[in-house]
Amino acid sequence: MHGIPWFSTFTLVTETLVTAAILYILYLGYYKGQLLNKLLAATLAYELLFNISYMAYRATTHMDSKAHPDSTFHIILAAFHGTFSLLMFLLLLVFMYFAWRGYKNGANFFRDHKKLTAVFLASWLIAVLSGYVFYYEAYFSPEELMTQQAAHGTPAPPPGR
Repeated sequence: MHGIPWFSTFTLVTETLVTAAILYILYLGYYKGQLLNKLLAATLAYELLFNISYMAYRATTHMDSKAHPDSTFHIILAAFHGTFSLLMFLLLLVFMYFAWRGYKNGANFFRDHKKLTAVFLASWLIAVLSGYVFYYEAYFSPEELMTQQAAHGTPAPPPGR
């Protein structure tokens, strides 16, 4: 994992934990009729303080190499992941606000809004999956490995190996 910013790996791992917390919150809300307010608040705070700030940091500090520019796929994936993840965070805030209000009033918000909950969950997982794909693309894809080799002056392996 030479050359991979530690904050990128840290954020990837913690986003997995955030997703686990969201899944747990949805599960308990749907099946047990309870919303874990403290876990929800901690998850939202963490997401805002670290993951959103990380995306802002990466967006403002990324430097494309003139000798080895990013591929079109990389640029499109970065734009999709950044935009969609930010949108999903904003929707998470709105979705959980309405869930909090519903559970506070004795309703099972997630069960009462099954389709909305399913669409939200699927969309959230797409955002997270795009982050995994982007991490792979940025640090482990064959194109990136060849770019790293060229930047360090090491010969590329022969094709097909």
